[in-house]
Amino acid sequence: MLGAIYLLTLASGGVLALLIPAVLIALAGGDFALAEDMALVTAFGACICTMVLASLSERIGPLERELNFVSLVLVWLVTPITAALCLMALVGLGPMQAWFEGVSALTTAGATVLQRQTVPTALLFWRSALEWYGGFLILVSIIHVLAPAGFGGLKASGRRRGTGGKVDGHWGAIGAYSSIFWQYGALTIAIALLLIIARVDPANAVMLAMMSISTGGFLPFEGTLDEHIGLGAIFVLAIGLCFGTLSVFWRRNILRNPRRVLAENREARIVILAILGLGIIYAARISEASGSFSAVGVLTALVEGFFTASSLIATSGAETRPGVFALLPSFLVLCVVFVGASVYSTSGGIKVYRLATMWIFAKAELNRLIYPTAVAPSKFGRDQIDDDAIRAVWSYFVLALLCVATGTVLITATAANFEGGLAMAVTFFAGASPAYESLMPIEAQGSQAIAEAWPAFEALPTTALLPAIVLMTIGRLEVLVVFAVINIKYWLQR
Repeated sequence: MLGAIYLLTLASGGVLALLIPAVLIALAGGDFALAEDMALVTAFGACICTMVLASLSERIGPLERELNFVSLVLVWLVTPITAALCLMALVGLGPMQAWFEGVSALTTAGATVLQRQTVPTALLFWRSALEWYGGFLILVSIIHVLAPAGFGGLKASGRRRGTGGKVDGHWGAIGAYSSIFWQYGALTIAIALLLIIARVDPANAVMLAMMSISTGGFLPFEGTLDEHIGLGAIFVLAIGLCFGTLSVFWRRNILRNPRRVLAENREARIVILAILGLGIIYAARISEASGSFSAVGVLTALVEGFFTASSLIATSGAETRPGVFALLPSFLVLCVVFVGASVYSTSGGIKVYRLATMWIFAKAELNRLIYPTAVAPSKFGRDQIDDDAIRAVWSYFVLALLCVATGTVLITATAANFEGGLAMAVTFFAGASPAYESLMPIEAQGSQAIAEAWPAFEALPTTALLPAIVLMTIGRLEVLVVFAVINIKYWLQR
């Protein structure tokens, strides 16, 4: 159990470490009172984390398989609480709203209750950094725990895990994450520099870069992107989101040899084609809503369509201007974010790999009806799809639907109508919460009745915030691991 405590402390320490650059930003902006408050919170938390890590560093070893899963669930429970305590101290949010904000940040869901026009830049930077850090935690969780255990039909190998070839060991070893961290950080810096070249304010450029590479949806300003950045910057963000949709193991190779990556990785091919196809559809709808291509401009329509498609498939939920997502039927938009993009990426949803696996299995079953004695192995790309993988994928899919259905019922019962509750549940589970706000009827802004049926996040009661927190957390933990950990019968029989 000491290993689990070590991991919790390490993950919470990352939240506190991100306050250090925020302190420097506050000092640079002349907000000395805020800088002092953040420094005190950082020093207090760092003192506790340092004592715990120092006392445990020589006493921990490899965790048992079951404790790995328990540790992972605890990390995703305790780390957002650490962020929530900081938000309560620095922003003045209430306990439930602070917890909701912390979970939304670390799961890259993009929902926020902050009034961004009144929040200092230093705190906005820290909130964006939390989303970036959450994206990194998501990659670590999938690569080191979920995929090796085969949760939801995920496949793992020494090459794909990126852990130096070690199959077993303590997943809290910092050195095991270095290659992922440097790749993740380098892409963030590259996107930030390109945004600065595109004439975006440097502070906003860094925050937007963190948003795009983590496939989050938190914007550091009120309003939409077209009000604050130009077309070139929107294109750069779309490229960043595209990288976020791809497996962390493909990103380096796609820069070196994109043709080989697309030829050898069927999932990557599907994701890229889906972005291009959906982008063209959105470009046509944008031009139609504007009157014609000449009214909005061909280049503008194509770039905005490309960004919109990337944002939806990456489960970011950010949009270029109000109502762009709603140019397509709400049901289709919710289906896209529910599916998501690639495994081993920071995008949410059930992932293309699982959807394709279910389709291949369904085709195989239909073929057996026609050719009962035929033996044809089922494969998706290079991955062999065996019976265990099929069972795991279908179990995950059914539980995901049950979680969304339960969340819809709970939210609808206390805070919204059915359409609003369903949209909220799907986007919370998929980590694309801003899409809910974009699908909100325009009349909700002027009608009290519709506003109550489609409430804003800051207006949600506690009875709706709690299901939202659970949905965001379960969505990031790939559903099955949560149910495995809360299997009381198993733990009583140990």
